[in-house]
Amino acid sequence: MKKSDWEDIEINPRSTDKVFFESSLLQNISDSIDFLKDEATIILRELDDTEFKQKLDEFDLEEFAETTINSIDDTLDDISKFKDDFISSQDIPDDVREFSKTTKAYLNRDEIYVRNAYRKLERDNSYDTNMRVIELCDKAIDLNEFNSEAYYVKGKAYINLERYGTAIDEFINVLALDSDDLDARIAIGDANRLSEEYEDAIDVYNSVLKIDNKSFGALQGKALAYSEMGEYKKACNFFKKADQVSNLEGDSRDVWELCMEKLDAF
Repeated sequence: MKKSDWEDIEINPRSTDKVFFESSLLQNISDSIDFLKDEATIILRELDDTEFKQKLDEFDLEEFAETTINSIDDTLDDISKFKDDFISSQDIPDDVREFSKTTKAYLNRDEIYVRNAYRKLERDNSYDTNMRVIELCDKAIDLNEFNSEAYYVKGKAYINLERYGTAIDEFINVLALDSDDLDARIAIGDANRLSEEYEDAIDVYNSVLKIDNKSFGALQGKALAYSEMGEYKKACNFFKKADQVSNLEGDSRDVWELCMEKLDAF
């Protein structure tokens, strides 16, 4: 082609950097993510509007933000599960899998898995959610077997599933990595109490109180164990001690009041 011919060629600049996929499913996912980005930009602009700021007190902005974040988290988690299921169904060479694992470990991906698992654990107690929490923790452990928090969160999910022996095994893994972890000890006590091994539970709580005599978790757990054993006076004593550390609320407060009623009835 002659140089003069180049001058007749019109070059149209790219109107967008958007990537288009052959798969309609992947395209729908991409479009949904773009939509979320656009909506977030619009919402942020509206939040900055002076008139809107004056109305913020009319609703719980913190709850609104948390709900939005949770919805996005659920969407991303669904995409992640789809990706994992798709990849696991393919014949991926071992060296490629190992490279991917090493890269994720380098980027502290295990901590992201645990953070997502913990967020789910706080929000929902359904069977499916707890199983997903365990799955995420297993992914974290596969990348970093020394991530003690992954074993702890996994153990809490097993407690929710009433698999107390398995939960205790996970908390023991935590203590193998960090023998000073009092939360793991309290969790073992809780698992023993919930499986009606009350004496074992009290022994574990006592081991925590020897280290920290103001441990709210150990005091509360011991009170609950005594209440379930029918030793209401001892239960009230430890409920009172726990309440002095941090105000008792919810079910524990209700159990304490019930114990006091039982004592008054005698």
